[in-house]
Amino acid sequence: MKTKCLKISLIAFLGLCSCGQSKEEKAQQMAAEYLKGTLYHFDSYEPLQIKVDSSFISLSCDNEAIELTLDMLKLFQSAEEYARKVERAESSMEIFTPNGFSSTYRRVEYKRAKNERDENKRLFDKTKDRIQTQFEKIKARQSAINDGAFNGWKVYHKFKSLNGARTLDLFGEYIFFCDKDFNVESAYTKEDFDAISKFIEAISESADLPELGEKLEEVIF
Repeated sequence: MKTKCLKISLIAFLGLCSCGQSKEEKAQQMAAEYLKGTLYHFDSYEPLQIKVDSSFISLSCDNEAIELTLDMLKLFQSAEEYARKVERAESSMEIFTPNGFSSTYRRVEYKRAKNERDENKRLFDKTKDRIQTQFEKIKARQSAINDGAFNGWKVYHKFKSLNGARTLDLFGEYIFFCDKDFNVESAYTKEDFDAISKFIEAISESADLPELGEKLEEVIF
C-alpha cells in the first residue's frame, strides 16, 4: 500500500514539475531540438534570446499561405531570368540582323538568337500563367481562413554557433510557429520570414497582379 502511494506521489510531483515549466522554457527546448538537425556543430550552440507571442490565424502566419507564397517567389525569380534572356537574345538579333551582304555566320547567329528569344518568351509566358494561378490560390486561402482565432505560439529565437570549420561564430535568428503544446509546425529564418510577410501583405491588399506589382515596388523601393 505504501509503495502504491509513493508511486502516485511521484507521478503527481513530476506532473507539477512539467506544469511549472514556463512558455519560454518550453520554447527554448523546442528550438534546441529543432536546431540539432540544422547546425554545423550543435555542441557549440548558445541561445541568446527567446520571445514567445500568441499566434492568431491570419494570412501572414498561415503555413499553407506561406508555402504558396514561397512557390510564387520562385516563379517570379524564374520569370525574371527568362525576361533577361529574352532581352539578351533580342540584343543579339539586332547585332546579327541579316542584310543583302550577310555572311553565313551572321545568318546562323541571328537564327540562334531568335530561337533563344522565342523559347524564353514561351517559358516567360508559361511562368506568368503559373504566377497568376498561384496568386489566385493565395487569395482563395485568404477568403477561407478565419482571421483572429488563437492557434498556438509564434517564437522568435536568436542564437550563435560555430561555422563548419569551427573558426567563426555564426549568429542566427529563427521564427517558429508551434501548436499549443509547442510542437513545431513550421520554421523560417527571420530574414526569409520578414520578406515573406511583406510579400503576403502586398498580396492580401491587391485585387490582381498589376496592383500587386505596384505594391511590391513600394515595398522594395
